[in-house]
Amino acid sequence: MLRSAHRTRPATPPSPSPPVVTVVMAVYNAMPYLTEALESLERQTIGAHRMEIIAVDDGSTDGSGAELDRWAARFPPLRVIHQENSGGPSGPRNRAIDEARGRYVFIADADDLLGDEALERMVGMAEENSSDVVLGRMAGLGGREVSVLAFKHAARADLYTSNVYRSLNPQKLFRRSLLNDHGIRFPVDLWLGEDQMFCTEAMLAAHVISVVGDYDCYYARRREDGQHLTLRDRSAWQSVEPVKRVMDLIAERVTDTDNRRQLLARHFRQIMGKVLLPVAASEKFAGAFRDDTYRYVREVCDTYWEPEMIPHLPALTWLRLYCFLEGRYTQLEVLARFEEHSQDPEIVENGRVFRPYPFFRDPAAGLPDELFEMTDRLKARHAVTGARWDGDTLTVSGHARIDAVSTRDVATRLLLRSRDGARTHEIPTRHTPTPELTREHGKDGRYDLGLAGWEATLDPGTAAGGGPLAPGVWDLWARVDIQGIQREVRLTAPAATDDGGWPIPGGRIRAAGGDSVVPYRTKGGKFALDIGGGLRPLTAQGMATDQRWDGEALRVTGAGWIDSVPREEVTAQLLLRCRQSRLQVTLPTRPADVPREALDALPAHGVPADLGFTADIDPLTADHGSPLPPGVWDLHLRLTAPGVTREARLRTAGEQATGQLWRVRPLTGPDGRPRLITPYPTRTGYLALDSGGIYYTPENQLLLAGAGRAPDNRRELIVSGRVGVYGTPPGDLRLRLTVGDDPPRLLPVPLAAPRPADPLPAVPGPERNVAQWPAFSVRVPVPGGAFRRPAITVRLELPVGEELYASRPLTVH
Repeated sequence: MLRSAHRTRPATPPSPSPPVVTVVMAVYNAMPYLTEALESLERQTIGAHRMEIIAVDDGSTDGSGAELDRWAARFPPLRVIHQENSGGPSGPRNRAIDEARGRYVFIADADDLLGDEALERMVGMAEENSSDVVLGRMAGLGGREVSVLAFKHAARADLYTSNVYRSLNPQKLFRRSLLNDHGIRFPVDLWLGEDQMFCTEAMLAAHVISVVGDYDCYYARRREDGQHLTLRDRSAWQSVEPVKRVMDLIAERVTDTDNRRQLLARHFRQIMGKVLLPVAASEKFAGAFRDDTYRYVREVCDTYWEPEMIPHLPALTWLRLYCFLEGRYTQLEVLARFEEHSQDPEIVENGRVFRPYPFFRDPAAGLPDELFEMTDRLKARHAVTGARWDGDTLTVSGHARIDAVSTRDVATRLLLRSRDGARTHEIPTRHTPTPELTREHGKDGRYDLGLAGWEATLDPGTAAGGGPLAPGVWDLWARVDIQGIQREVRLTAPAATDDGGWPIPGGRIRAAGGDSVVPYRTKGGKFALDIGGGLRPLTAQGMATDQRWDGEALRVTGAGWIDSVPREEVTAQLLLRCRQSRLQVTLPTRPADVPREALDALPAHGVPADLGFTADIDPLTADHGSPLPPGVWDLHLRLTAPGVTREARLRTAGEQATGQLWRVRPLTGPDGRPRLITPYPTRTGYLALDSGGIYYTPENQLLLAGAGRAPDNRRELIVSGRVGVYGTPPGDLRLRLTVGDDPPRLLPVPLAAPRPADPLPAVPGPERNVAQWPAFSVRVPVPGGAFRRPAITVRLELPVGEELYASRPLTVH
C-alpha cells in the first residue's frame, strides 16, 4: 500500500473531548452513493458531538474526493484524508483506525447506508454490556440479499453456540482498545477476504459479543454499476488463500477441539460454495485454472479436514465435498450444477429418510447410501397455537411436523415430563387438518403437511395414569411419529393473539386436592405447568386506578384478579393494615365497572378478570365507627374464589392528578382537633395512607419559594410559594408579614393553577410532585427608605379549628 498522502485536510480542529464513536470509511469511486452514505451519517441520533467520521479517499477519479471536501466544510464531525490509490480497502481502513479517537470504531462502506438510530443503539448496547464487538442487524438494498441468521438480538452472544460467526463482514462496532491491544488490522496484501481475517481475529479476541437484532442498523447495497471489488477477476490462489489464512488463524487461536472444528467447518462450506462450485460448474474454468483451484483446495483439506466436521455441513455440501476428496471430479461437476430445489421428494424406507440427489443408488457411480441419508439431520418443527381452560381441563392445540416428511401415518402425543425428568405421562391427541402448512412449507407441493395439527385435553386431576399430577413443575413435550420416524420436542409457549390478548391462560384450583395449577412461560419461552405453587403460586394482583376525596371520605377505585379465575367466582374486599401496630380494618367494598383503559397498559401475570371495585375510607369512622388511629396504613385487596383466598398490596396505576394524591386532608375529630390524612404512593408504587402526620406534616405542605423586592417597584415585596394542603377553603390561607419591630400583618393568599414560570420551593419532606401544587404570588407593600431598611419576615399560615399550621419563616434583608 502507498502510505504517503499527498493531501490531508482536516475539516475541524480536534474537539477538546474525544468522540464516543469513530466511523471509518474507505472511499474509492463511490459516487453517487457516497452522498447518501454521508446523509445517513448526518442523521444519526447519537449526535454529531459524540461521533467523528474519518473518510480516506483512496485516489478516487469520479469526484468522490471533491464530494468529501464539500461535506467536510459543512459537517464538523467529518475529517477527510486524501491519498494515492492503494489497490484495496485494507490500507485506507487501517489508516483511519490508526487516527481514530473514539472509544468505539464502526467500519462503513461508502456505498451503504446506516439506519438513523444505528450508532446510538449499538453504542448503547456496548456501554450496557461492556461489549468488545457489536453486530447491528443488516438489510439488503438495491436487490442485495442479506442473511439475518446472525442477528438474533442478544446482550451476550456466544461465538460457538450462536450464529454470530455467520457474519464476517466488517460493518460492525468494535471497541478501539480491542483493535489496538491485539494489533488487529486489515491485511494489506489481500483485496478479497480481508474482512473475514479482520472479523475473525476480533471475534476470537473479544470477551463480549453483542447483537442489536431489533433494528435495521445497516443497509448493504448492490451497486447498479457492478463495481464491487468482490466482482473483480481473481486467480486461483487469490480465491483460496484468504480462506486458508482464516483457517490458519482459527487453528492457532482456538484450542478447544469441538469449537475449532465448528468454526473450520464454516469455512469448508465457504470453500465449497464460493470457490469449488463456481469452478466445477462452468466450462469456462476448465483447464489450468480449474486444476490450480483443485490443487490449492486439496492442500487446505489435507491440512484441516476431519470427518468429525460432517455434522456441521449441509447434506449436499458434504456429498459434493466427499466427491472432491475421493477424486470423483466428474460427479462433483454434475453435483455443482444441480439445484437442490429441483429434487424429487425424500424417500422414506423403514424409518430412514434419503434424499434422491444425483447418483443415488446409481450402480455406475457406486456412492454409498449413507451419503444420501438425512434421518439424523431432520428436525421436528412445531408451534403451540392455543391454550384455554374448559372448566377444570386445559385444552392445548398446535401443530408438529418433521422436516421434509409428509404427514402420512402420523401419530402425535402430548407429554408431561417432570422437571427432573424422572416421570413422564402421555396425553392422547386428536389430529386436526392443517392445509395452510402445505401451502407455506410444502416446498411447491412436494410434501403434504395437511395432518400436522393436533389438540389435547389435559385434566390435572387424572393426567397421571388416572390420578392427579404430583406437585412440582411439569414441562410440556410433543412426541411426533411420522412414517416411522420419531422425534420429541419441548413445546414453546403459545404466541400472543393478533388482538394483543394474553397468550397463556391463568391458573386454576384443582378440585381434587385443592392444589393450584398455573400454566406459564419459562425464561426460555417454553410451556410449563406449576402444580402446587412451588415455583409459580396462584398469585393475586390489585390495582388502584383512581383515588379522590368525596366529601369526608377517600374513594378508591380499581380492579383485582387471581391470575385468570373468572369474575363470577371472585369477590373483593379492601383492607387497611397499620405498619406500626399491625391493626387491620376491613372496609365496605362494592362491585364497580372495570377501569379497562387504565388496566390495558399494565403488565401482569395471567389474564386480568373483569372484577372492578370501589370503597370509601372515612378516616373519622373507619375503625368500627371510630377515627382511624395514627400510623401509616397500607391498602390491601383480599380476593376470594372457591377454594382459594389471596391478598395483594394495592398498587397505584399511572400518574395521579393533583386533586387525587399527595394532599394533606385536615379533618376535625370528635375532640375538636384536626386530623391530618395523606394518601400517597410509596417508592415502590403501592398505595398507603398517612394518618396523623407521620411522614407528611403541615410544614412540608406550606412552602415558600422566595421573597424579594419587585423589579418594577422597590417599595413592594413579591412573595411566592406552593401549597399542598388539599381542600383549603378560600380565605383560610394567609401570609404573616413582619417588618422589623412593627406589628405583624395578615394578608390573604389567593391560589392559582401552577405555571411553568412559577418558582419551585425546596422540599423538606417526601413530596415528589410539588410542581403540580397550586401556586401563589403576592405583592406586599413594605415601608423603607434611605435610612430605614429593616429585616422582613414572612410566614405562610393555615388555621384549622384551634390549630395553627405554619411554614418555616423566611427572612429578607
